[in-house]
Amino acid sequence: MKRDIDLVRNILLAVEAAPQKPSSASLRDDLGEAEPHQVADHIRLMEDAGLVTCISSAPLASHWRCQNIDLTWEGHDFLDTVRDPEVWKRTKDGASKMGGWTFGLLKDLGTAYLKHVAKERLGLDL
Repeated sequence: MKRDIDLVRNILLAVEAAPQKPSSASLRDDLGEAEPHQVADHIRLMEDAGLVTCISSAPLASHWRCQNIDLTWEGHDFLDTVRDPEVWKRTKDGASKMGGWTFGLLKDLGTAYLKHVAKERLGLDL
């Protein structure tokens, strides 16, 4: 499976917007065209990366399932960094120019572009 960073961001947005802690199954309905196994696999990767916590996770016959997904502090920070669509676009463009990315690089690029956008919009040097 190849990581889909757009799916990661969309999962973070969906978890944050949910009125109560969602499950991987309930998130699939909010994520459009993503296949159930893609959503489940990405949530597992996000848990490994410290972006989300999963309570009552279990393997199922066809995929892995997580109940009660919640954002961690790191997940909130990353989402706040790339929430703005312009920052997200610039972050992805920057990562594509590198020819590849790690999560740490993506977060660093997002932070740099967020500061750049803040300077453009607010006139502040951060």
